[in-house]
Amino acid sequence: MINQIKEFKENAIALELLDNFTETDALFIEQLFQKKLDQGYKHVNILTKVKDLSVMKHMELKGFVEGELWGFKHFAKIGRCAVVSHSKFMKSIVNVENNILRLFNSALEERYFDETELDDALKFITPQTGG
Repeated sequence: MINQIKEFKENAIALELLDNFTETDALFIEQLFQKKLDQGYKHVNILTKVKDLSVMKHMELKGFVEGELWGFKHFAKIGRCAVVSHSKFMKSIVNVENNILRLFNSALEERYFDETELDDALKFITPQTGG
C-alpha cells in the first residue's frame, strides 16, 4: 500500500510504502508522476519512505513488474531521489545505486536519509526557489 506523505505544487512526490505493494499502487505512482510531467516539468523528484527490505516479501509480482517496466521507461525523467529508511543495508544500496545510475541519467541524484531525517529528505526533493 502506498501512502502519499505530502502533496507538492512543484515537481516533487513524497510516498511511503506500507506493508505490501500491488499493481494498484504502481498505477497510482504512475499517475502522480505523469501529472507532474503533464505540468511541464522535465524531471520529477521522488521521496520513498520504506521501513526496510522486508517489504519485498509482500510485493505482488504483477505490481513489481509493472513498476519496474514503467521505471525503466521513465528513468531519464527522474531528478532527485530520496530514500528514507532505517536500514544500513538500504543505505549501502542507495550509495551504490547513486554512483551507477548517474552514469545513465546525469540529472539523477539519489540520497539516503534515516527515518529521523524525514524533514531533511523533504527539503532535498523540494525545488529551490530564487535566493
